[in-house]
This record gives sequence, C-alpha cells and structure tokens, in this order.
Amino acid sequence: MGRRPVAALTRLLLLPLVVGACATTTTVETRSGNVYEAHTVGGSPGSVYLANKSLGRFSVRREDVADVDFPGNVQILGGLALSAFGGWRLVSGDTQCSGFGDIGNCMVNVVPSIAGLLIALWGTYVYVRARSAFEDRAKPEPDQVMKPRPAGGPFPGWRKPDPFADPRP
Repeated sequence: MGRRPVAALTRLLLLPLVVGACATTTTVETRSGNVYEAHTVGGSPGSVYLANKSLGRFSVRREDVADVDFPGNVQILGGLALSAFGGWRLVSGDTQCSGFGDIGNCMVNVVPSIAGLLIALWGTYVYVRARSAFEDRAKPEPDQVMKPRPAGGPFPGWRKPDPFADPRP
C-alpha cells in the first residue's frame, strides 16, 4: 500500500471527527430571531433550560421556540457513511490477515468500519441525551405565580425557588 492511499484514508477517517467535534450544543432559534448555542439542561412544562459560557444558565419559553437543531446528527451520518465505506472495503478489498506482515492491510480495511461505528454511537448518545433533556418537563417553572408580598419586601429567609435544582432531592 502506497503513501497516498494511506493519507487519503486518514483524511477520510478524521473528517467526521473534525466536522462534529464541537457539536454537543443544541441550536435553539426563537420566534423573535434570536439564536442560542447552548447545552440543554432540562425543562418545565412551559420553559426549556439552557446553559452556555457567555449567558450562563437561562430559560426560553417553549412557545417562543421556532426551531431546534439537536447535536449529534452530523456524527451519526458521518459515522454511518464511514462504516459503509469500511464495509465496502471489507467486502471488495483484499482482507488477507494471515501474517504479521499483513497488519497494515488489515488496518486499512477494518479501521474505517470500527471508527465509523464508534462515531455513529457517540452521535446517537449525544442526540438522544439532548433530545430527552429538551423534552423533560419535570422541573418547576422558573417564574412561579406567587401571592403579592407586603410592601416591606420579602419575608426573612425567603428565597425564590431555583428552577435548575433537581426536583427529587
């Protein structure tokens, strides 16, 4: 096997990793045109809780969400394409792995299938995790309707409930 096919195969193996390396954040577009790149933390019946480095933790009303792009779909497609390529190499290629000297030939034929499968599994995990966090409605609303307080201010020891706290202590 020459140097050029190995370099081409290396680029092919790294392409899905490079394209989807930072794709663990959900892209949420609101009806007002705002676009947020953030991790999905959870949700309540009326809101979705998101977190990113620039804004910290924040919520977006579900009725204001216009479009959602969940992470992981690029890894799934790239991994499946790489697995298909590896499967094609295994079916049509010369896969003689009888001796220790044939290890390079075996690697060229087997690694794309294994790498593609692992990338597709990682993409599926990220996608399912973000999707289930987005669909989560178990946490309390961030701005609950409360009875009006006296004009003197909040009562001693009173705190607004944390919408990001785990509802099951």
